[in-house]
Amino acid sequence: MSRPTKGSLEAEIANAVVRFQREQQGRGAQDVRAHLVGDLILVRSTGIWTAVEAKLAASDEGRKLIKSSRQELRSINHAEIEAIVAQIVSCAVVRSFFDVDVEAAEQVEIYVLQADVERKLLRADLHTLNNLK
Repeated sequence: MSRPTKGSLEAEIANAVVRFQREQQGRGAQDVRAHLVGDLILVRSTGIWTAVEAKLAASDEGRKLIKSSRQELRSINHAEIEAIVAQIVSCAVVRSFFDVDVEAAEQVEIYVLQADVERKLLRADLHTLNNLK
């Protein structure tokens, strides 16, 4: 079994977020990018609207409703996506943050990890390189 890399973890997280979005909203985002930075995972999803949300986004009241409903859904199910992310990186998620920009049809999620996973991966790479000498 090969050791995970930063890129493979980022790709696996992005794919998991898309699957989770499909389960929760009926469709996933058009584009999801995940970035591991030290003890943080940053996830940016673009093209996130469902067909109904796209219609609602045409009015001020609709945009308020979208933001409110997305935030409420996230508060209800944050523990589930945090557990998924924690399993992928083999590290506990201490807390997470979420925001949605209705005008841009994108959302950002930040996961705070219990440990600096990026540093652990770098140390493992360094150890492997030292053993090759």
